Amino acid sequence: MIVVDPQHEDPRIPVLEELRLPAVVAGHPSAAGGLTAVWSDEAVGTREAVRHLADAGHRRLARVAGSPRLVRTALRDAALTEVCAELGLPKPRITHTDHTDGDGSETTRNLLTAPDRPTALLFDHDITAVACLSVAAELGLSVPADLSVVARDDSPLTRVVRPALTTVGRDIAGYGSRVATTLLTVIEEGGPVGEP
Repeated sequence: MIVVDPQHEDPRIPVLEELRLPAVVAGHPSAAGGLTAVWSDEAVGTREAVRHLADAGHRRLARVAGSPRLVRTALRDAALTEVCAELGLPKPRITHTDHTDGDGSETTRNLLTAPDRPTALLFDHDITAVACLSVAAELGLSVPADLSVVARDDSPLTRVVRPALTTVGRDIAGYGSRVATTLLTVIEEGGPVGEP
């Protein structure tokens, strides 16, 4: 079994531990209980994106994030807040959404019509980042001249929209392969294994 999108106090983890099913958590070890976890450092991409935006002169940042129940959301939120403080940037605004284009559009509109609107937006999901492009255009804002947008998943969608979006690159296929290989090892060895 592969557990995706682990949450804080995820109810699936103790059930899998009790059933002693071979399982791997595709997420941070803090969410894995006694199960094996395969994860990528969520803070690295966030920190690199913020440094890139700060180097380009941005000072007012906002993040359109996923559910606060997800462990990865909390890790990204913390990384954003920490790196902004380290760089002497104002505290970023963080808004949690359900990753739909409708929620992403509404959140983007609220952020971009605020008196001290951000000059750069970071999105957890490519769908909400693409929705941002339409909202920005409706408001007469040009991307990237008036607003920088950074997406997270590096899906083909980010390259076919105009303008193409800056993304935090991830090797999704490689990550999936590591998770699958680790699950096979758990099955063969009959229990949790260390990080591959």
